[in-house]
Amino acid sequence: MDERERVLGILEELTGEELKKFAYLLPDAIPHGKRDTDSRVNLAKVILQYCPENALDVLVEVLNKIPKKDLVLHLKGDLRRGAPPPPKLVSQEQLMKLARKMGKNWKEIGILFLGMEISRLEQFEEEHSKNMTMQIFSMLCDWRNREKNKATACDLYNILNQEGVELDLSAYAFLLE
Repeated sequence: MDERERVLGILEELTGEELKKFAYLLPDAIPHGKRDTDSRVNLAKVILQYCPENALDVLVEVLNKIPKKDLVLHLKGDLRRGAPPPPKLVSQEQLMKLARKMGKNWKEIGILFLGMEISRLEQFEEEHSKNMTMQIFSMLCDWRNREKNKATACDLYNILNQEGVELDLSAYAFLLE
């Protein structure tokens, strides 16, 4: 995989909001007027044009600021091995460990950040009426099943690490191990 493919591949992994942050945080060597977020291809060309010697280092630096640690790990794996490591899907053990640490605002996190419907959360409450950990675990498993190949430990970490998520970092930091 050549440098152009790597740069474009990383940009394609970013959501629209993440891409805007990424473009904003690019180094000053890249003029603000050239930071077009409408086209990932054009943005990749601009990065390669203005940072031909260190485009991948620039990606790592900006991805760390967003933060998109999972993409940094993929890119660093790319640089070492020539190919990205396959994304590791979040395991049941990791979901259970997280469920034990989430606490009482789990429904808010589920609705606002995991895209859960209140009716599904109520169903989990009903199914496990005396065990909040199992209610949370059921929600997390439902999220994982819905996300399929995108349900990686790194993706879940990034979701929980967003501004507004009322959950202590120590509850989910293990997802990056």
